[in-house]
Amino acid sequence: MRRLLDKVLKLPSQENLFDIPSLPSDLTFSEFNQRTTRGFLARKLSQYLDLTDEEGNRLCYQSLRESSFLQSDNDSEFLLQLSEKMMKWHEQQQDVQKEIEELEIKNHLKNALLKAHDMHKQDLFRSSSPQSNHKQVESFKDKDITEWEIYRDVIFAATQGQFLLISEEEISNFATGNVFCEGTIKERTDIPLCRNKAKESLEQLGFSKSKFVGWLLVLSEAITNTIKHAEEGQMTLINDEEKNEVRFLIKDKGPGFPLEELPKKTLLAGYSTKKSMGQGFTLMMKMAKQVLLCTSSTGSTIILVFEADKEKGDLSAGG
Repeated sequence: MRRLLDKVLKLPSQENLFDIPSLPSDLTFSEFNQRTTRGFLARKLSQYLDLTDEEGNRLCYQSLRESSFLQSDNDSEFLLQLSEKMMKWHEQQQDVQKEIEELEIKNHLKNALLKAHDMHKQDLFRSSSPQSNHKQVESFKDKDITEWEIYRDVIFAATQGQFLLISEEEISNFATGNVFCEGTIKERTDIPLCRNKAKESLEQLGFSKSKFVGWLLVLSEAITNTIKHAEEGQMTLINDEEKNEVRFLIKDKGPGFPLEELPKKTLLAGYSTKKSMGQGFTLMMKMAKQVLLCTSSTGSTIILVFEADKEKGDLSAGG
């Protein structure tokens, strides 16, 4: 077993009731997909039952930890058990709606299950079956929206909100503020050039070196990835005084990140493939308040969000 991010990422605060889950390093995509789909279903059920967001996130965590909940008699795992039953019925080509209606459970639970099945039956259950690990990267618009939501919601919950998939339309929400530094990324020599431009600009804004040294580290990581895997890119640094944030936007014209690989890239420290960022995302989540990613077959935009409190001299932007 490989501990996930507890040694690499900031640990959850004490008020959180659960920790970042551990996954076997040899977990297959189909197994991971089954766990994430089950967690997504349970999270939806919690929403339909008016439970808290914290409870929904906890269910995602629990789903990632265990291979099965069918034999569980723990009340806290009941929604996960019901979610897995729905998936099993579909896999066995049974009449899922009929099976739900025959369950000896309270009506509000049945209604939540029926709603989840009705809203997601066309696509969600289909995604629980084994799929190729080498799909062509597509824009989330080109993929089924439910599948994209599964990856977004589960990764967001499992990283304590530090990693979020966003759409192209949402990028503009993070591009507001004062642009204080820009740079073009085409050649390896652009790595130190962009880093130095960012350093000088941050110093001019009054940030101390101890505050932004970690920021420059992950900026270099993002720029290096652009050089390795994309034709070209653009660096844009924004100071948003209204939100008290500094944001680094790194946009490239590369092949993008396959959705199927993102869970391991973000949840397994050191996970690497030929086209992966290696420890890039885990390092970014350590140094940044939040990492946002929009990716498609025509390019990706990584947004690194940092707290802009100039009175704090810590290396980590998140705490």
